[in-house]
Amino acid sequence: MRIEKRISVVILLLFCSVTMFSQTFVEDVEDFLTDMVLISNQYVSPAADASVYQSSASWHHTARSLDKFEFDVSVHLNVLPIPKKQQSFKVSNSDFIRLTLQDGSNSANIPSALGGETNTFFDFVIDDENYEFQAFEGVKESVLYYPYLQVSMGLWKETEVTVQFIPEIKIDKSGYQTFGGAIKHNISQYFRNENTTDGFELAGQIGYSKFKSEIFFDEFVIESTSPGVPPLAVLRSLNVDSNSWLFQVIGSKRFKNLEFVGSMAVATNKFDYTMGGDDGIVLNLLNEAFKALEDSNELVKGNVGINYYFGDFNLTSLVSLGKFTDVNFAVHYRI
Repeated sequence: MRIEKRISVVILLLFCSVTMFSQTFVEDVEDFLTDMVLISNQYVSPAADASVYQSSASWHHTARSLDKFEFDVSVHLNVLPIPKKQQSFKVSNSDFIRLTLQDGSNSANIPSALGGETNTFFDFVIDDENYEFQAFEGVKESVLYYPYLQVSMGLWKETEVTVQFIPEIKIDKSGYQTFGGAIKHNISQYFRNENTTDGFELAGQIGYSKFKSEIFFDEFVIESTSPGVPPLAVLRSLNVDSNSWLFQVIGSKRFKNLEFVGSMAVATNKFDYTMGGDDGIVLNLLNEAFKALEDSNELVKGNVGINYYFGDFNLTSLVSLGKFTDVNFAVHYRI
């Protein structure tokens, strides 16, 4: 398998010229890292998907385009409730090569990065030394809030460009940062019978966003059960770096001051993961092994929303429906 091959190469490169480590130690560490990557994959996946929903929440609020060189400046609050099924996952002893659940348990539900606390421990042996560690814990939040600013400008041919750049925002100890851009083109202009502001509008949009998050959890120590033996690793955070391309079709219909909006979107995503903590050989090996998790996936989601217009302002509420239910509130001002 790809993960096991990568771990074997990493182990070989780091240990082939080091004689102080026994062959048993090297093989045991290889098995341990394989188990850790398996756990980490299920631990980080919900947070990675959540980052896509947060970073692609509201590239649009209508299918209509701004007039040429007209600006729309908006303040957003993104609200992401975390579903119960994304807060934990099940593991069994049969899933692992070296790890076993402590206290004789055969299976357990443990938190994902979006979950909470746990008292689940694992035991394992490396080179005849007994070790234990507590399962990762999550952000301990049932809802994630993410405020940001956005600016759009109208161009020629009913085309509109939108940009986001948000400096790092701290929520508790965790931090979030995003930037990107999108371009929207109105399709209705090609079959519109007359120029009306109250007709049905259709548009297509392509967007790119880069979302970085650093999720801190309680100190996670992989330590020996024997006194005086230094820990193998101390971990404190998970970094998720996602690059997302968004393709969507948008429809909207205005009735006087109210406008109803709907869209279907496909997001193609590339994720990179890194664990933070005290520097050491196991942490370095784990992060090298994490490169096996750096993959791409696709998400499909629908969006429904409503706008209320008054003067040069409008209030927007947009809900994204899919693996997560994401809600975005915004105030827009047109210049």
